[in-house]
Amino acid sequence: MFRDIPDVAGRGVAASVGVVPTFLLCHRHAAKECRFAYAAWKGTESPLRHRPAVSSCSKGGHMVWWTVEASDAHAALSQLPGYVADRTDAIEVAEVPIP
Repeated sequence: MFRDIPDVAGRGVAASVGVVPTFLLCHRHAAKECRFAYAAWKGTESPLRHRPAVSSCSKGGHMVWWTVEASDAHAALSQLPGYVADRTDAIEVAEVPIP
């Protein structure tokens, strides 16, 4: 089933009802905390573990991003180890057509 929802330009985009929301998880840590952010994954059960993430650590930015599906922001953050989740923003996102 589809319904019209407004896009950022207000024109309306067809979306499927009941689709699980998508979140961009944006994690930031200080350079001195980098080793802790990576070590936090050891022994953690997560669908994100052993999967690539986009990171700026090797470029000096010390941020990591994941795109996840979850029912809400809390469920999205629960996919991360506590140390990482405490330093992460969960932003609900959706794909939009770019003209």
